[in-house]
This record gives sequence, structure tokens and C-alpha cells, in this order.
Amino acid sequence: MHRSPSKGSIAFFFILAVAIGGWSAWRLAPGFSPSTESLRMVSSEKELMGTRWMIQVALNNRMDEVTVRGFIESAFEEVARVESIMSEWRVDSPISAVNAAAGHDPVTVPDELRDLILRSQEISELSRGAFDISWKGMGDLWKLRDKAFSPPSESEISQALTRVNYRNIKVNQNTVSLEATGMQIGLGGIAKGYGIDQAAKVLRAAGLKHFYIDGGGDIAVAGLKHGRPWRVAIRHPRKESADLLTVVELSQASIVTSGDYENYRIFNDQRFHHILDPRTGKPAQGCQSVTVTAPLTELADALATAAFVLGPEQGLNLILQIPNADALIVDADGKLHMTDRFKTMVDLRHAPAP
Repeated sequence: MHRSPSKGSIAFFFILAVAIGGWSAWRLAPGFSPSTESLRMVSSEKELMGTRWMIQVALNNRMDEVTVRGFIESAFEEVARVESIMSEWRVDSPISAVNAAAGHDPVTVPDELRDLILRSQEISELSRGAFDISWKGMGDLWKLRDKAFSPPSESEISQALTRVNYRNIKVNQNTVSLEATGMQIGLGGIAKGYGIDQAAKVLRAAGLKHFYIDGGGDIAVAGLKHGRPWRVAIRHPRKESADLLTVVELSQASIVTSGDYENYRIFNDQRFHHILDPRTGKPAQGCQSVTVTAPLTELADALATAAFVLGPEQGLNLILQIPNADALIVDADGKLHMTDRFKTMVDLRHAPAP
């Protein structure tokens, strides 16, 4: 039986957002006149967490480019540090140690990993299990990259689901344990967002006010670009990758899109993709894409996955419970669903119809 979200859970994430940096979705107010100061753009790219990262900083004429590039490198180093702790693909990471001990003794983990797992479980409760970091217990059930792909059998799915249940992840002080043998934690739906937030903290601590961080499509922005909000493009989920659904203008905010178009296979005229419903063991069917803006990238990351699994109606209801979170959902038929505030941030005039 699923429990409904509690006010305490919602307050938990509101306090988290304020504590980590006070990010909030922002747009130009009527009559606002942004700075026209000429800013130079400095950017750098690096491969981290299995994807391409890009950090772009707008600096004024009083800032030294070499020094700023050093700060950007420090931000990348922070992402690499997060990866070393939270990547289940690295055999020497603390999360891999937890997975290796599934069904056995608890494992002592760093504070930040424990805290991220606890916040993940908060989202699991709020979404009634639509977001679940124990999804990895299903392992390679859906072999989408196999040339001879075919969906797994119902019995295979049922067996895999016995290893998926976020309530069987136990946290006690600084230890984490998985109650059943074969259980696994996969942080792919939240750790990258956390890494972006940590990189942003490094840049802000260095005194940088205008920057853009893109970790494989998960994005955080701060300040302005050439005196205007940063413009973030949202891809159309059913057209070519260069075709846009819309463009969003943001400052002091994070934005993440989950879609069924990046990793999928067509089998017997049906689309099977990588965003699995941890409650059914099958690809979620209610959406083509979900874009979420939120105070933190970590939060936007998890909410985008949860809303995609829940579908448009329940997904929007989830988003509306989170302070300063908004969403654009493209449902399975291509119809757009938006929170009221998201409607004020988008420009659909030049986008092709869904």
C-alpha cells in the first residue's frame, strides 16, 4: 500500500534548497532593465560520469581569464570526486561496496552519500515509488543495445522486481545496507544532478556570479548572459535532434529533461526505452518527455524521472507539491501539459507543433 506524500517531506526539500544555495526559478520582471556590461564568455569541456560536461562562465573585463579557468577546473575536479563516491560503475566506490554487500552486513559510507540516499528515499515516498534508486536490481533485464533485442518475459520481469524496493534500503547513522541478496543501488537518476550542484558551489565560492553548467543535458544556470537570462533549448521528443520544442529563459535555476528518445528500441511497432517504472519493471508509457525546473539540479533530476514514470496528470501533481518546481510534460500523444509558472518561461511561437 502506497503512502501519500507528507507535508514534512515537502518541507524537507524546501529547507534543503535554501540550505544548499537558494536557487530559484527566475525570469525578467516587467520594466526590469538588465545590465548591459560587456561580458566575455569562457568555457571548458570534460568527460565525466560517462557523459560530456561543459561549464561556461561570463566574466567582465576586471576578471582574469586564466584564474577563472582554474576555478572551472576545480569545479570539474569536484564532479570527479562525486563520481568516485557515487558511481556504481566504479568497483572501488562506496556505493559499489554497498551493492557488493547486499543481503549481508551494513557498509559504512561517507556522510554525503548517506544523505543523498536519504533524500532519494524522500522522493520515493513523495512519488509513491515512481522514483526508486534500487531500480538497478533489475540489472540488464532490458537489453536495449543488443542487435537482436526482444522484451524480457513476464516471469523474468517478476523475478527482477523481487530485487527492487527502496524500503529495503536501510540507513542507520553512517551505514547503509540492502536487505535482499541481489539488490543494487543505481544513482543515475540523481547523482549527476548532485554533481552539478556541487560544481556550482565551487564556482559561487570563487566569486563567480554568471555561469552555465551542462552535465549531459542536466543544466544549472546562475546570473545572466550578456545582460539577459540564459536561454536553454528543449528538444522535440519526436523530431530530429536539431528540432526544438521550445526555449526557456532562466537564471538562478536548474533544468532537466527526461525523454524516451535517447535510448530506445522499436519492437513489433512498440517503443521500448530506458526509463523503467520500478513498480512494474517495464518502460513507463505515459510520456514522451518531461522537463523540470527546480531550485537544485539534484531535485530537478529526480523529479523529471518520477514525473515521467507517473504520467502527465500524476506527474504534474507531484511537481506542484515541491516549492519552486515547475514542469513541461509531453504526454504519449504529444499533448503539452505545463504548470502555470512554466507557461510564463517558455517561448513556443517558433517551435514546431508536437
